[in-house]
Amino acid sequence: MSSSSGAPSVSIEQGQAIVDKHFSDKGLPATIVNFTQVKQGYSFSPGLTTYLLDLALSSNAEPTHSSFLVLSDTHPAQPSESYSPNPLSIFPQLISTIRTNTSIPIPDPTLDTSHAIVHYTYLITPIYPLTSTHLVSLAYARSAQLLTPPQQALIDLQLGQYLGELHKGAQNDWFGLPVPTPPADPSYDWQETFTALLEALLDAAPASANLPLVALRSALARAIAAFLFADVAVPSLVWFTGSSDDVFLAFTPAGEFSAFAILPAVAHAMWGDPLIESFFVDASDAFWEGYRAVRGAEEGTLIAFPRQRTKRLWYDVFLALVVLRERRGLDDGKVEWAEETLRKSAELLRDAPCY
Repeated sequence: MSSSSGAPSVSIEQGQAIVDKHFSDKGLPATIVNFTQVKQGYSFSPGLTTYLLDLALSSNAEPTHSSFLVLSDTHPAQPSESYSPNPLSIFPQLISTIRTNTSIPIPDPTLDTSHAIVHYTYLITPIYPLTSTHLVSLAYARSAQLLTPPQQALIDLQLGQYLGELHKGAQNDWFGLPVPTPPADPSYDWQETFTALLEALLDAAPASANLPLVALRSALARAIAAFLFADVAVPSLVWFTGSSDDVFLAFTPAGEFSAFAILPAVAHAMWGDPLIESFFVDASDAFWEGYRAVRGAEEGTLIAFPRQRTKRLWYDVFLALVVLRERRGLDDGKVEWAEETLRKSAELLRDAPCY
């Protein structure tokens, strides 16, 4: 079953069959009483759909627990594609790396590739003792002004620490998109890796949107000649598109923030430069404080020179191009943001320092 937009979808009956398969013998509430599709931000990929399932002891009972279900209708990347989202099959490996090397509260999911219940590969998280009525995304909490300044500072501080743990603890020998086994010809050069991905996205950018692609290519040639991206020595696992849309906050019935629930949204994670993280766009002082508390003052200061601000501009360009690639055929606020970011960045990059 697919939704009208072509994205994978399931009925509540199919969702219940999935829950029964994985949780019926666990002695936990496992009857779906509410079934909500999760809206995703930068991490959106057209071949993936995420649901939040509210679970109860029976269909007549109040929900007490929940689980995230991710469906995949993506096809393997073609050899000619330099950039494509990570397949769902590699999510457990990435999540295991995160869980092993950090204290980030991302659950250990179950991957099912049998297609026995639905014609999709899917991933389901363990059951949380939380319900959707007590879970909201950080993006919504901010826009609805649900957080007090002390709560916001505490949350930003913790998220900064989590990201610092990720970049410090989950490191690799080579750069690039994750693969199940090390590539036969790995890249040890971030500039080579990043510019190949960026050029592929520039090639795929829609010509009809009147985007400044020529100006961006000219600025990129100047950046490459100046070795702008060559200062990254150690590949870190970066979430890249992770944002406040992917972080859920649990609140007590009294309205107090109690815990994080992190979406298993690693479709665009890669081994690369920590500065590429979308969380660093407009990061608060508290966020940076948490990040530097883990990584140290030197490694935790990612923007110390003007050239590093230029590099961050390029990462904005990269994110905007990924958004346009993944949202082809859609018309929403993120597409508008991406097009405007490319136009604004092209202007700024024209005279931006590369040395």
